[in-house]
Amino acid sequence: MQAVKNKFNRTTKMVTAAVLTAGLLLPTTAVVGTQGVHAAAAASTQAAANVKVTWNGKALGASAFQTAGDTYVPVKALAKVSGLSLTYDKTREWYTLGTSPNTLVLSPYGSEVWLGANGVGLQSSGRVVGGNSYVPLSVLRDYAGIDGVWNAATRTVALKPSASQGLKVTEKKIQSKANGSVIDIRYPEFSGSAAGLTKINDTMKKHAEAFAADFKQQVKDYGPLDDGRDMNYEADGGYMIAYNRDGLLSVVTQDYAFYGGAHGGTIQSGYNFNIKTGKEVTLAQLLKANPNYRSAIDKKIAAQFKKDGSLLEPDGFKTIGSDPSFNVKNGGFTIFFQQYEYTPYAAGIPSFDFTFASLLPKGTNPFSGL
Repeated sequence: MQAVKNKFNRTTKMVTAAVLTAGLLLPTTAVVGTQGVHAAAAASTQAAANVKVTWNGKALGASAFQTAGDTYVPVKALAKVSGLSLTYDKTREWYTLGTSPNTLVLSPYGSEVWLGANGVGLQSSGRVVGGNSYVPLSVLRDYAGIDGVWNAATRTVALKPSASQGLKVTEKKIQSKANGSVIDIRYPEFSGSAAGLTKINDTMKKHAEAFAADFKQQVKDYGPLDDGRDMNYEADGGYMIAYNRDGLLSVVTQDYAFYGGAHGGTIQSGYNFNIKTGKEVTLAQLLKANPNYRSAIDKKIAAQFKKDGSLLEPDGFKTIGSDPSFNVKNGGFTIFFQQYEYTPYAAGIPSFDFTFASLLPKGTNPFSGL
């Protein structure tokens, strides 16, 4: 895990915040290979249309297309056939697909669609084609609780609900509005038969309470916000479930705080739990079959930083260290860094995707020791 005690994050809610903090300015780096449908979809960056899509064997009635190594699925057709909830918020001008904790938020702008997962901005984006919104299959698989199987012979993607660990998620809140400050912090509470859930829930609650307490102390120290603008101090906390299989539960939190000035700031944390014990799982545990995993990851991140030219210091990044911030996702994991840790604010939260297959011996199960 990476428990970061002084929390920063979002404001004016999700779209503005996610553009700043979740990396539309610094796309996720798919550092090494991918798996399943994402890999099979296409290696070319040229769009390939007429990809058939089914939901539990029933045709969607609208084609998907492939480009940039992913398959883009039509959102409205998917919702209609699958029965997934799809609602539109006129005030915020965004759509909500599915239900918590597998909720996607879609905000079309021009030819692209900004995407968020249960309140946390994603670095992947959707597409708008012919007035219709499309979402990458990789996003549906990672965050919307949907599995997909690619059949190259029939050029068909077969979708179905993904298997989970029988956990129910209830959203808890810490909210207040007083003395020129606004607090809106959401965190998950899990229920089910797994023995470690009590400890996991305690960790999630303490995380939210620590953010609220730190924010209140900061507001007290700063005094009244009087910069000539009609604004409040603001604390906004959200989360998403990044992985919920194989005895592991991965939760990403984003905590935003605004204390005046040009903008607020965000801190992102990754919690990766063993649901049997409630203990946090380290990256070293998942990659124990490769004693040289750290050097392999360091080289690839350093090379990507150099390619992007985004580092505050040319040789600022050396290593992820022994306890990097990360979250598990389908087929692999994402390592991320905080705002200003290595890059300027405009770069958002730099994130780097890796697959387990690219770092572990063939046939290795990273969850076997849980």
